[in-house]
Amino acid sequence: EAFAAFGSDLDAASKAQLERGARLVELLKQQQYTPFSLERMIVSIWAGTTGQLDSIPVADIRRFESEFLDYVGREQKAIFDVIAESKELSDDTVTKMTAAINSFKEQFASSSASAVNEAPAQAEGSDGTEQITKYKK
Repeated sequence: EAFAAFGSDLDAASKAQLERGARLVELLKQQQYTPFSLERMIVSIWAGTTGQLDSIPVADIRRFESEFLDYVGREQKAIFDVIAESKELSDDTVTKMTAAINSFKEQFASSSASAVNEAPAQAEGSDGTEQITKYKK
């Protein structure tokens, strides 16, 4: 980050590397007294180091990680079971993790996305003026 502050003209590869690093820092943060199991750590670190999280905003990484690991435990528990038993990542397990994270990404809403109960915006009225509709929550 300090390096990026001095160089405003970073090439795309350097920017991508720094952004992935920021995501990994967020990914590795852990609440005190809440240790992760080995299989949860492996899935998290795999997701971060293979670029699976590159499309997730840095501000949403911790929430994404928590919700994704809960999703795997609920919907794809076999992934955790295989990792816990074998203590390694087979090609089959990586394929299943890739499918699981892609499936989860489809239902994950980042903090910048509109809320589920929010009405769709209307761009323009019939006379070409912008319409603003305010809803109480």
